[in-house]
Amino acid sequence: MPPFRCFALLCFSLCISSTGLSQLSTVDSLEQVLLSSKNEAKVDVLNQLTYEFITVDNEKVQLYNGQAIDLSKRIAYRKGEAVAFTYKGVNEYLSGFLAPAHVHLHKGLRLSQQIGDQKNAGYSLLQLGNLSLEEVATDSALYFFNKALAYFEDGSDPATLSKIYRNMSAAYGQRHQIDQQQKYLDSAIALRKTLPKKALLIEALLLKANNNIRSNNVIAADSILSAAEKVAASANEYEESRFDILHIKGLILFKKGDVDGAMILMDSASSFFLEKSLIRKYITLQMDLSLEFAHRAEYELALDHLYPALELCKLRGYNAEVRSIVTTMGWIHYRLGDFPQAVVLADEVIALQTNTQLKAEIGTSFLLKGATLTELGRFDEAQNNLDSAFNVFQAVDAKRGSSDALMYLGYLRVKQQMYEEALLYYGRSLDLAEEARSDYSLAQVNWGLADAYFKLKKFKESTHFLDKAEHYCGLTEANEILIMCFNTRRDLLAAQGQFEASLAYSMKASQLKDSLHKSDIGRKFANLEKMHQIDQRDRDIRALQQEKQLADNQIALQKSKLDQQFLLLIVGLAGLALLSFVAIAYYRFYRRIKALHFTIVEKNQRIQVQSEELAANNERISELNRGLEQLVEEKTNELVKTNQELVKYNNELVQFSYTVSHHIRGPVARLLGLSDLASREQDNTSSKQLIGLMGTTAEDLDQIIKDLGQLLDLRTTPSHYREHVNLEKEWQESIRSLKESLTGSETIESDFSTLPEIFTVQSMIQSIFHNLLNNAIKYQSWDRSLVVKAKSWEVDDSAVIQITDNGLGFDAVLYKKQLFKLYKRFHTHVEGRGIGLYLVKAQLEILYGSIEVESAPDEGTSVTITIPLEGKKEVLANKQFDTAER
Repeated sequence: MPPFRCFALLCFSLCISSTGLSQLSTVDSLEQVLLSSKNEAKVDVLNQLTYEFITVDNEKVQLYNGQAIDLSKRIAYRKGEAVAFTYKGVNEYLSGFLAPAHVHLHKGLRLSQQIGDQKNAGYSLLQLGNLSLEEVATDSALYFFNKALAYFEDGSDPATLSKIYRNMSAAYGQRHQIDQQQKYLDSAIALRKTLPKKALLIEALLLKANNNIRSNNVIAADSILSAAEKVAASANEYEESRFDILHIKGLILFKKGDVDGAMILMDSASSFFLEKSLIRKYITLQMDLSLEFAHRAEYELALDHLYPALELCKLRGYNAEVRSIVTTMGWIHYRLGDFPQAVVLADEVIALQTNTQLKAEIGTSFLLKGATLTELGRFDEAQNNLDSAFNVFQAVDAKRGSSDALMYLGYLRVKQQMYEEALLYYGRSLDLAEEARSDYSLAQVNWGLADAYFKLKKFKESTHFLDKAEHYCGLTEANEILIMCFNTRRDLLAAQGQFEASLAYSMKASQLKDSLHKSDIGRKFANLEKMHQIDQRDRDIRALQQEKQLADNQIALQKSKLDQQFLLLIVGLAGLALLSFVAIAYYRFYRRIKALHFTIVEKNQRIQVQSEELAANNERISELNRGLEQLVEEKTNELVKTNQELVKYNNELVQFSYTVSHHIRGPVARLLGLSDLASREQDNTSSKQLIGLMGTTAEDLDQIIKDLGQLLDLRTTPSHYREHVNLEKEWQESIRSLKESLTGSETIESDFSTLPEIFTVQSMIQSIFHNLLNNAIKYQSWDRSLVVKAKSWEVDDSAVIQITDNGLGFDAVLYKKQLFKLYKRFHTHVEGRGIGLYLVKAQLEILYGSIEVESAPDEGTSVTITIPLEGKKEVLANKQFDTAER
């Protein structure tokens, strides 16, 4: 299987790893400083300790980080708070909790930008880029890295600048832009050679060595690893870096064929990563081991390393790694001939596809399914999946993936007995494999060409490509392909009548297959033996530690006993001295104390009497205070209520004064104008017309004065009488009063069965019904017959009455602020004064009720009024009484 996903995973693993364990003396020193630090200085030390432990001890990270956040908030130290939230986000995404990591990194960035902390703002952007790499969001990662670059490109912090270059290299690696990947990695290495902290340089060198391993340049990888080992030897305090070196060195030994040596190194690194909770590094190492064993056709061992890694990935939520592991397991089942299970795993990976998934990884999923469906004889489905795989690999310029897709398309044509077309696919695959310099792919495609030529009975060409395939198998130890080559050569020789040679190759194939099986079993026994040795060593170490602990405990106990004896001696001497001093003092002051005792008793008696008198006085004062407080509170409430009502009625008076001046001004102006014209007019006929107009204007003025008089009566006259009001009766009375406005085509319905009557002021209910029904009739739509519906019900001790119509309607949202204002109209094509809704709202306020209007143009209007029932009687009566007083 092409190692695209494995490459991306290891790149990212190296990108997010720490710069190694901090020196023990540094951590001890910081923890000592912490004991004497306060306020802002303590927050800074807590943040530094968080950074030192961030990939070493998760419990300490959470402890110190939580303390830093709490203290920085308590003392309003925003710079320390910003750094603490940034480190919290880093720890969360390193632990696999990506969603909260986003929140806390952005919070740290925002706080840093607000206070102008350029360093932490740039560092937060760097970590957001790393988080985007984790989510395989390459564009977002490069965006954050470039933003971070702007903060550090002046060279003020070369260590952080080198991290940006290194992670940009990883991002370009995900994009398969190899030149850019190498460029930024070399820039990071050049910077880190100048830094005193060599763990960063070791990390970059290991990343470059791993890149060379993935491109099968083992010599270059070995040379770079040697350089990393020299740096680590000169700075032996970087323990984590040493085990990273063992990981890469194990991969190189695998490539060189030293499996036992590789496994020793890998086991050591794996144990360290687990012990230090470096879970992502542990998972990457297990995946590397599985790929190496699968490459050597030791499939059971490969699966043994994949299963624990898969469980950890699912537990931690590493979805990208889950997809990669399941894909690898699918290829192993394909090689084992378990094609149905391989299809199931391929479908599982395809179902897990996301927008953030690497495109090459998606292509590998389609490639697996296409290859497996070919073996199952489902050729049309296989063709579709292989075409999809090829298109994906072409889009990302993945030459090896494209070569593998063409190779499997050629194999599909062989299965379909379309040998000439198969040769065309194999030929294109061979060219791409040579460009990609993939020995494994070259071995596989050369075998495919040999097989196709054999099927065409072109034995010479078949022999030529078999020789090439066996050559590349020898370079890469591709044992599974070598077995296929032996079987094809067996068939080729048999077809040429060379039966003895054919039998020899048949035996070679069987022996190689058996040796792989035996090697697999032997490796398992060797691993079990190593595990037993490691367990025995751990038991011995624990026993020695227990003995040492026991000895230390005994020494500590003896020391404690000596300290206790010395302390008892000192306490005894001090006690004797104190006792002597007390005896002398007692002797000197006894007589004086005895004399003073009688004086004190006498004074105490007088004080007791005075205290009782004071207590009685205090009780009387307290009672007076409570009465005064209650009286002041009552008066204050009355004043607040009176003030609120005065403010309300003052506002209404202002509005009333404005309305009177505005609406009376027009008729008065017309009267003055008409009278002036009449005085100048000589013609009697014209004078009579002018006088008629003056009469009409006077009638308008009279109507306005009546309206205003009605409003004044409503505000100043108390309700005459509250009684039980039958809603249906008042509704029918309103219909009768408006009978002359009806044509007979209208439908007016009512349903007051749920709440037939209420206890309120009958005249106001009649007025409300009259105004609302009048509006419905007046503003009906001439495109349809008028339908008016009225109903009532009770909600929360209040009567609710709703009147709806299908009339013209209006934009209730647009005119919301003008709905209940005096002389406001929304339709001008019919006669009206704009006083109806104002009167309704004013009457409802007196009844302690409310009104809501819902309407839309040409969709009718719904008016809902709410009036308190029995529970509000006392409030309503008080309100009416107040209105009468005013």
